[in-house]
Amino acid sequence: MEKTISKNWDLDSIYSDGSQSADLQDFMKQLALSIKEIQTEMKTIQTHECFSVSTMVNLLRRIQSVMEGTLQVDEFLICLTSNNVEDHSASGLVNESARLRSSFEILLGELDHLLASMADEDWNLLINNEEVTQYRFFLEERKQQAKEKLSLPMEQLIHTLSVNGFTAWENHYDQQIAQLKIPLEKEGEIKELTLTEAYYEILTSTDRSHKQDVMNAYNEACEKVSDTYASILNSISGFRLDVYKQRGWDNILKEALDQNRIKQSTLNTMMAVIKSNYGLLHRFLKRKAELSKVEKLKWFEIPANTFTTEKTFTYEETREIIVSQFHGFSEKLGNFAEKTFEERWIEAEDRRNKAGGAFCASMPLQKESRILMTFKGTYHDIITLAHELGHAYHNFILDEEPAFARKKGTSVAESASTFCENLVLDAALSHAEDKKERLSLLESKISAGMTYLGLIPARFQFEQNLYEKRKEGLLSSQEITGLMAAAETDIYGEHVDGVHEYSWVTTSHLYSTEKAFYNIPYTIGYLFSNGVYSLAKKQGDSFIDQYDELLRNSGRMTVEQLAEFYLNEDLTQESFWKAAIQPVAEAIDEYIKLSEDLI
Repeated sequence: MEKTISKNWDLDSIYSDGSQSADLQDFMKQLALSIKEIQTEMKTIQTHECFSVSTMVNLLRRIQSVMEGTLQVDEFLICLTSNNVEDHSASGLVNESARLRSSFEILLGELDHLLASMADEDWNLLINNEEVTQYRFFLEERKQQAKEKLSLPMEQLIHTLSVNGFTAWENHYDQQIAQLKIPLEKEGEIKELTLTEAYYEILTSTDRSHKQDVMNAYNEACEKVSDTYASILNSISGFRLDVYKQRGWDNILKEALDQNRIKQSTLNTMMAVIKSNYGLLHRFLKRKAELSKVEKLKWFEIPANTFTTEKTFTYEETREIIVSQFHGFSEKLGNFAEKTFEERWIEAEDRRNKAGGAFCASMPLQKESRILMTFKGTYHDIITLAHELGHAYHNFILDEEPAFARKKGTSVAESASTFCENLVLDAALSHAEDKKERLSLLESKISAGMTYLGLIPARFQFEQNLYEKRKEGLLSSQEITGLMAAAETDIYGEHVDGVHEYSWVTTSHLYSTEKAFYNIPYTIGYLFSNGVYSLAKKQGDSFIDQYDELLRNSGRMTVEQLAEFYLNEDLTQESFWKAAIQPVAEAIDEYIKLSEDLI
């Protein structure tokens, strides 16, 4: 008899009683107190010039401890609010966590100031300390970035004001988008769908007119609230631009480049290669339209498979597929996947009161992760879960490293997830039972390429245009919608009938205050991971340890350094990015060849 696996995660083992947890609230108070104590100690060191390596190492240990704590609180509250979007007590704690995070950012700013003011002799003694060498990269990075920011009091003021300004706008967006409903008439009755439900309806329906009806309702709902979201986006982008101006940053991408640990020249090369391959995407769109017997696809038909398989999977079967494929790459990865299911790290139940989408949250104090997704039994769900488990495995590899050495670049954070996606999808392709199933799986692979090589670059272009326009003043919802439509038209050209002009309303990453331009990291990570995956297939078992080491050092190197050291590649050259796009090109070629007799 097949063993039933729980689809609900265990949050009580982190903090029992959820948003009513006394332990959680006490811990938050202790973190706030620790921050103040550390700040006092740093002032003593500076005022009395009582530097010693042992004193500094101990101080850095305490800061890392607080860093782990604030991250865990933040991630746990994301889990709580996503687990039940109607948990208003959890929403209240989110604001307290934002204050805590702001206090910690102020603390890091004070650390930056301390590092920047150290005498060269003291600095060299510190970074060559045996313990400190483990996170030397982080300290050197912070010291350099401190030179490019405002004075300490000004940076502190920015973080303090951000709680009820910058960050508050993002929190407001999260609350609003969770409540947005799509009214749809079905069998004479009006049913209100969540965004996730509406999107699933579009993906799975085989009735083109019904898809259009859902999209019309979707667009009408977004248009009605677009002024509110325009106000939020104007406020977030305006705050960010004001800060950049005060710091003297002319390049609006500077923060994003720093967070992704990538050079402008590397990003430019990648984008140039992507743009030169638009024709590849257009070939697929043309064939997909031919198969659908239409002149042009509607934009919402792009992610929906033309070829569908009736095959569905139980959650237990999904576990077996993922665990088996992970074991096929390495015993360590396979054992880790087993652990996540056994210890209930995953929330997969399909219910209305939980947030849509999928994510992986890190719980560094427990050295665990928690994953949220909604399981409906499709191939897409298996791939989504594999993706999030990749994030969790990356966290697992980093668990034994100091907190400062776990601070990976934003784009590299997407590498392990995409790697695990590829493991599962390629295995499914190799075991496809017939032509229809293979075409369906190829479409899933190509759809990922369409997202990372088409949709996300369009959003990145939209964001850049938005910020340039925002320098001149507030943008109306109509102007923002126009910028979004123009960016998508640039990607798809005349090959698609209409564009997703309101995607700026529903794309949460556009409203991120912690991470600037938080869309393009997914494309960087996707292509970087393709390069890693290609090397893994070539080298086989000999690459397993090298893969783990790449993940382990993701908090100690730039993207370029990781590629040079582990892949022997120069990311400023087009050759790497062209090779990284090749798997998508090959999938499209096969898709077109296999479907030739079906048009």
